[in-house]
Amino acid sequence: MALVLVAFGGVVGCDRQPVPPYNRLSGQLLLEACDAMAQGRHDESQAALQRLVDLEPGNSFAVDALRHEERRRHLDTANLMLASGDYHQLRLFLAKIEKEGASSPELLALRSVADGLEALTAVCARRPWETSADVEKALADLEPHVASLSDSSRFQEFRRQLQADLAVLRQRETLARLVAALTVLDEVAFVGAGAAFEQAEAFRRNFPEHVFSKYRQELPALTTAAALRKLAGGGDGLAAAASGTALAVAGVMVWERLAPPVRTELAKMMSRESESPSLCRRWIAARQADTASGYEELFAGLRAVRPQLGAPSALVARYVSQGLVSSQEQLAWCWQSPCPGVTELFSRLQQIRTKNNLNSTRNKR
Repeated sequence: MALVLVAFGGVVGCDRQPVPPYNRLSGQLLLEACDAMAQGRHDESQAALQRLVDLEPGNSFAVDALRHEERRRHLDTANLMLASGDYHQLRLFLAKIEKEGASSPELLALRSVADGLEALTAVCARRPWETSADVEKALADLEPHVASLSDSSRFQEFRRQLQADLAVLRQRETLARLVAALTVLDEVAFVGAGAAFEQAEAFRRNFPEHVFSKYRQELPALTTAAALRKLAGGGDGLAAAASGTALAVAGVMVWERLAPPVRTELAKMMSRESESPSLCRRWIAARQADTASGYEELFAGLRAVRPQLGAPSALVARYVSQGLVSSQEQLAWCWQSPCPGVTELFSRLQQIRTKNNLNSTRNKR
């Protein structure tokens, strides 16, 4: 029986492949490499794998593992350069690795990341932004690098903040242009120059949504104080910026067409805006009071703070007429224009001179 088992064992054993000899050194190097990788000691892991590849060049596992460790080391080096902002050295390093044929998709991606971070650094150095053009340039400089930095949540947040800053600066600049244009219009309307209507049209074209054009168009049609308050209370945001000045300018330009209750209410509104720099606001207050002392106060204040500005022709005419021309005499054609020209003013002076001459002749008698 024993002989049969031995013979059977011999027959079965004839079909098995011989077990290769165990290479203790290779096994030890593989264990060391794996242990070093697990503990993050990549230099030791790479050294063990290199010895293993030298010992067994055909060991595909060792070759692949060695390449993996080399890529890891290259990535670590590149990340250190990124963190320190040494973008020039990073480009040289990546070019060297590529020339050696040891590059990888991850390393190639770092080149565009480096370009993006360098552009981002340059943009940040230009802060704070003074104008919308500064922010527009910053966004334009970053645009080519959006794709390469798309994985960075901080970059995306920074870019969104730039877009928000751009919107704020654009609105601020638009407001500054609007206030400047309205200030010029306020001065022209106050003086009573014929250019006021041209300036008003230019303002409407440049700021079509602003309430000034609505005030100018609708004020003459109002008949009650309540209607004026409703009109003045409409609008918000940029469309209603400096609305008090806009209402004053529109009121001066259409004053002669305003209903008496609207004039009275408008004058009350202007008196409540005592801090407003609007000249037209003061024009309305003086014209509504329509007293010589009120005009004198306005003219004196104007000479003190704005000597270069001409006197408002309509108010000067009203002031001159105070005590010199009766209300009946003011029905003459030359007193009807709210913005008298040379002809009207000459005719008014001629009327006053004629009246004075008649009074002088009577006194001599």
